Amino acid sequence: MVAYIVWPLAVMVAVQRVWWSLADPTPGRFLALYDASFRFLNPHTAFASGESALSPGAIILTAPWAVLDPDQARWVQLSLSVLTLLGAWVLLLRLLQIPMWSVLAPVFLLVGFHCGPVTDTLLTGDLGAFVVLALVTWLYLTVKGHQVAAGVALGAVVALMPIFAALLVVPLLQRRWRESVLAAVIACAATALVWARLGGGDGLGISALGGTAAAADRSFFALAEYLHIPTVGTVAIAVVIAVVAIAAVALAYSRQRGNEVLFLITAGGALVLACCLLAPVGHGNYSIALLPLVGSVVLAGSAVRVWPAWLAIYAFGSEQNWYSTHFGGFGEHIEVLRVPAGWLLLLATICAVLTAAAPRTRAGAAEGADSK
Repeated sequence: MVAYIVWPLAVMVAVQRVWWSLADPTPGRFLALYDASFRFLNPHTAFASGESALSPGAIILTAPWAVLDPDQARWVQLSLSVLTLLGAWVLLLRLLQIPMWSVLAPVFLLVGFHCGPVTDTLLTGDLGAFVVLALVTWLYLTVKGHQVAAGVALGAVVALMPIFAALLVVPLLQRRWRESVLAAVIACAATALVWARLGGGDGLGISALGGTAAAADRSFFALAEYLHIPTVGTVAIAVVIAVVAIAAVALAYSRQRGNEVLFLITAGGALVLACCLLAPVGHGNYSIALLPLVGSVVLAGSAVRVWPAWLAIYAFGSEQNWYSTHFGGFGEHIEVLRVPAGWLLLLATICAVLTAAAPRTRAGAAEGADSK
């Protein structure tokens, strides 16, 4: 019964988001992609601007589009983005072992296309869809035991988003060093290719997302500057964030390694959160890489099965605007703070939930031993 209600809603939300994205035929972020791709194909005739600095993977991925004019390239990019998002949705369902006839299938589709990061990806023409597909593909192939293919997928993630290089640690924790080495080699090869083609690092960036100078910086360092936190305090808090992320990964390994899907999603999500916060420049659309973590709520033992986690997810995942003519200053503060505050809250929540789970686990084990 519920599925008959949710399916048409999910389909119409997806269609509306695609329709909405056609309002601007060549959005600024897409033009930054096009500029970087054109320069890659024509290094001696095009110039590099700060607005077109992109990751090596993004430049290589979009290079074929630059043989078209911007209008045609935008149609290609939008079509591929929609197909890629649908592919990521299907793979995520399979990763979480959710059948297509389950009511959760349209719920995932509805939430995915309705959330802010996906809407932003479609409207602005960035490569968020390709990032999340590469990420979900890596998780899926790792669970299936395809170490080489998983290494290629992880290499694509790091090539597209070098700021997510910390994800290379996850296979190492599982003693799958070949996967990490292969991923690192692929990312380095992509960097070397673009570097050689462009004759230097001018135009190279650390992200396939963002791309324009007008995009708001949502990293912790931008937050600290906005709040006028002293340099010493900023560095100290950044160290604490890194320690909390490391602790979350260690706790996930200790508590969840028996459930590989849950461990991979939780550890990977904690590292992505830390990377978003500690990146030199962080944008709200980086949150698209957290979709697998949000979807893990259906798994028993998930760290996001508590209300603070969903308050955080609302903060960085909503497209709602808090600017107000009556409460101008306060609304502006909320709008500036909500994304990094959401990232911080979710990272802290994951660490707290995993920490609180430890005593219960030990107590349960002790009770089991006593009963024997």
